[in-house]
Amino acid sequence: MEKHQNLWKSIRKLTWALIVAFMVGVHNFYQQKEDSPESIKSKIELIEKQENDDPNKGITSCPQ
Repeated sequence: MEKHQNLWKSIRKLTWALIVAFMVGVHNFYQQKEDSPESIKSKIELIEKQENDDPNKGITSCPQ
């Protein structure tokens, strides 16, 4: 009976390790995909353009 418990425990640990490894691999894949140097540069340029085109730039309060 103890052999079955040890086998079951080993299978659960292995399954858990494989699931975690898969999840980390998927996360890293998507993180690398969306954080390429070109996309970072384009995001920065878009933010700078939006800041420059903002007609309310420099206004700190709304008129009442």
